[in-house]
Amino acid sequence: MDQKDSIDLKILKAIFGIARSIGSELELEKVCDLIVEKVFKVINCNGCAIILVDEKGVKLQSEIGFGKSIREVEFRKEMPLVKYILSTKNKLFIGDIESSYFKYSVPRGEKTVSMICIPIIVKEEVKGIIYIDSKKTNAFSSRHEYFLNILAHEISIAIERALNYKQIKELSVIDELTGVFNRRKFDIDLRDALNEAIRYIKSLSLLMIDIDHFKRYNDLHGHQMGDIVLKKIGRVFIENKRLTDRIYRYGGEEFSIICSETNKENARIFAERLRQFVNQEKFKGEDKIKSGGNLTISIGVSNFPFDVTKTDHLIKYADDALYKAKAKGRNMVVV
Repeated sequence: MDQKDSIDLKILKAIFGIARSIGSELELEKVCDLIVEKVFKVINCNGCAIILVDEKGVKLQSEIGFGKSIREVEFRKEMPLVKYILSTKNKLFIGDIESSYFKYSVPRGEKTVSMICIPIIVKEEVKGIIYIDSKKTNAFSSRHEYFLNILAHEISIAIERALNYKQIKELSVIDELTGVFNRRKFDIDLRDALNEAIRYIKSLSLLMIDIDHFKRYNDLHGHQMGDIVLKKIGRVFIENKRLTDRIYRYGGEEFSIICSETNKENARIFAERLRQFVNQEKFKGEDKIKSGGNLTISIGVSNFPFDVTKTDHLIKYADDALYKAKAKGRNMVVV
């Protein structure tokens, strides 16, 4: 066996090892972490990263060897290097970045000179980029290109499988009608949020929300118009939530919102704002509920650690506050 055959055998063994490692993994984050770890070991490089692309934009998913220099960057599709790969679907092998058009396209480690960018193509669309760099001039040879060309296919398959799995997972926790999270997701998230609040001594608030006179509206106008109301109110919540808020359809016409790192007063202010937004919305046939009336919501608010310290107690306290809001005449927030 000559030296070339020996090198090719090593490459194929490395590809097989990487493919086997990522082949059984479905979680996107773990797949990408495994890829950068394995590629970094096989190729003598300074850093390796996977940058994912979707309709929302460009995101650094996994990296090794870069650290702070790359994690703080806001990637955009307009970056010359990203734009080039998205438009051409071609790979890039650059031996001297300083003299390249792409010099300022991607943040690089200290004294980085050589660079490789391989597109991750799924169903003829670029879904990501494998980015590798080195401190040496012309650090990457045709052997590396050969290795990465074959590996890119295996990575694309693994990424496609992980993206499909992620989509299935997301669909399984989304309420199809309203577009917010479902009850199953709520139970998981509230438990995790409360455990985090206890561990790090953070405030956590819960809003339980009910649409006033919804049963009467449904009886008058039918379930199709009732569904339109649910969709519209779900959209109002989504459009007006804060970054730390997570919205759920708790059941029927009842919604819930987990407000992380939010004290009771701020939760009340937020709840009151939502109540006013819904109160201002126009719903077809709402005036039939009562003369001159309109669809409104009632909200009950509970807080950890101000009110309770257990998950089921947090729900009960907010539910009790919601019941009081209903008993007092509806269209109000009770804490």
